[in-house]
Amino acid sequence: MPSATRRPQSRRAARREVIRDRLLDVVQRLLADGESFTEISVERMVQEAGMSRSTYYVYFEDKGDLLRAWFGEIEAEIAEAVAGWWEIDGDSSRADLRAALARVVEVYHPHAPLMAATYDAAEYDPSVRELVTAMMGANIASLRKHIRQGQAAGFIDPELPAAETAQWLTWMAERAFHVFLRGLRPAQLRTQVDAYTAIVWNTLYAPVRAGA
Repeated sequence: MPSATRRPQSRRAARREVIRDRLLDVVQRLLADGESFTEISVERMVQEAGMSRSTYYVYFEDKGDLLRAWFGEIEAEIAEAVAGWWEIDGDSSRADLRAALARVVEVYHPHAPLMAATYDAAEYDPSVRELVTAMMGANIASLRKHIRQGQAAGFIDPELPAAETAQWLTWMAERAFHVFLRGLRPAQLRTQVDAYTAIVWNTLYAPVRAGA
């Protein structure tokens, strides 16, 4: 016999997603206008979104809960994009690396303001901080594994400390994405991808190629 609760739950989930997207549209617009996420109150969000405060609290506990409802979705998209980087091997060219990193930037770019807001919220919201810490930990671990595998296979500089290099490259990229990817035109975005590619290529792969 079908569950008596499945359809109401499904409708609620769909409604929550619609409400979430309306609110995040408001947040992104206010962020683009120069406001910080900490300055944007729930009252301001619901007013701009044309909904009641009570509606907000039917679906979300607080501002952090709104970000958490979105973060899992974008985290999965970014992880899928970054996976292309881990396919780089000894036969890959700089152009192959650029294509892999361009995909990461392409996915991240539209969400840069909200990602920055999420990291800002992590400073004072433990539940958001837990999500951010987990994502950064997973990204660092994946890059560390790629570096060690590349060193063993001979296509990544064996002199690099894998763990520390992974930490630096991951955190530098994350902060740079927040600062440099906002509001860029296509030509500017391509230049940023070129710079990102040069940093990663010259750090990981170029020393081995130069010594070959």
